[in-house]
Amino acid sequence: MNAALFIARSWPRHLVLAKARRAYILLELVIALSIFAIAVVGLAKSLNTTLEVGNIMNKDNAVRLGLRSFIEETKRKAAPDMALSITDEQLGVTYTSTVEPLSVVTPRNGTAVQDCFRVTFKASYQAGSEVREESVELWFYQNQAEQEKRRKR
Repeated sequence: MNAALFIARSWPRHLVLAKARRAYILLELVIALSIFAIAVVGLAKSLNTTLEVGNIMNKDNAVRLGLRSFIEETKRKAAPDMALSITDEQLGVTYTSTVEPLSVVTPRNGTAVQDCFRVTFKASYQAGSEVREESVELWFYQNQAEQEKRRKR
C-alpha cells in the first residue's frame, strides 16, 4: 500500500490539510527571506560603490586644488627656475613642471618675440586602481629684467 494513501486514510482530513498549509507557509517564508537577502546584498554593493566613487571624486578635487597651488607657487619664480618636481606624501601625488622656450611670431611684421615660455604642469596620482594624470599648459612672457627681479625675491 502506498504511504501517502495510508496517511490520508489513517489521519483526519483537516490534519492533513493543516500540515500541507504549514509546509506551504514555510516555503513562502524561505522564498521571501531569499528575495530579501538578495535585495540587501544588492543594496550593500551599491552603497559600497557609491562610497568608492565619492572617495575618488574627493581625491580628484584635492589633487586639482594642489595643482592650482603648485602653479601659483611656480609662477612666482623666474622662468628658468620653474622646472620643479614636488611629491605630496599625504595624497600620494607627484607634481612636476617643465619649461620650454616658445617661439611666437607677430602676425603684423613677422618678428619673433623673445622671452616667451611654455610651462607644462602635471599631477600624477593613483585613484582606486587607476593611474591618473592631470595637466595644465601655460604660455607666458617674462623678460630678462623680470627674471632677475624674481630671482632676488
